[in-house]
Amino acid sequence: MTAREEQLETALAEAREERARLWEEVQRLRAERREVEYYERLATHMQGSVSWKITSPLRTGKRISGRVRRKLEERRG
Repeated sequence: MTAREEQLETALAEAREERARLWEEVQRLRAERREVEYYERLATHMQGSVSWKITSPLRTGKRISGRVRRKLEERRG
């Protein structure tokens, strides 16, 4: 085998390794996207539920109380 053929074989092997790495990355990103889509659907479903709507005032009250608490702590020092 000539030096040129060895260079080409090496380049081909590197290209195959890169292709395999990129394929794995594509698969990982697809799986990650499916997971994100699943949790987005789950959150949308949850926010449309009756219990989410009923407990909305409690969540609002909790946010407001947290703000008030922080303001009082700021004033105290």
